[in-house]
Amino acid sequence: MAAETNFPPYQLLKQQRWEGQTVELARLLAAEVGCDLQFVDIPWLRSLAQIKSGELDLVSHMSYSGERGRDFAFVGPHHIESMWLIGNPDKLPKVSALKDLSENIDLGRIAELVGAYYGEEFALLKQNPFFARQLVSISSIQDKLALLEAGRVNAILEDESVLYYWQTHQYQNAEKYRPLLLVYKSPVYFGFSKKSLSKAMLVKLQKAWQKLYDQGVIDKTVKRYPRKTADVLTPSTTL
Repeated sequence: MAAETNFPPYQLLKQQRWEGQTVELARLLAAEVGCDLQFVDIPWLRSLAQIKSGELDLVSHMSYSGERGRDFAFVGPHHIESMWLIGNPDKLPKVSALKDLSENIDLGRIAELVGAYYGEEFALLKQNPFFARQLVSISSIQDKLALLEAGRVNAILEDESVLYYWQTHQYQNAEKYRPLLLVYKSPVYFGFSKKSLSKAMLVKLQKAWQKLYDQGVIDKTVKRYPRKTADVLTPSTTL
């Protein structure tokens, strides 16, 4: 499984051991089908390429799309992701809607993760030159807060639960940053490689996730990782 250091509360490397919500859920799923799970610390964009080639078996936090469905089997969801435009409200103009960024408001530099999906409205907005020039593409999740704190970007696109973790664990000066605008909210899944795994194994994994869900194991695990808002996870699998 591809993982990335310092993606709290989902993936964290502590004393050479991986911890976090999706790490724990992935271990439960692997154990249910009788598999061992090995974590590989690898940036998000590279992990997507290696899933397609069959070098990796699994990645987490995958938004579903028909195009991705050609290479990935989706099992979950393991989380409802709320992607926000995050920054210091004292230093940025107020934004009421994404369309404001198409011609009226210039935030300067906004960090986006290469290969991430932020919804159709955002994808269309990227075609607007006024907005496109504000975007700074980065390949690693862990770089976002560092770039924001260093002043190299003025805002980032990030899950609200990640910001909540930063603030409750006193990361740098995270308390001054706020969610400014909801960009996209959607379920995210474990994405399994259709190249490296057989259809029979993918079906087995889907049934295992459903079993863990029915037993209440998924909900119990998720609730151990506090967040501001709690969403209901209902299994929805696309193989």
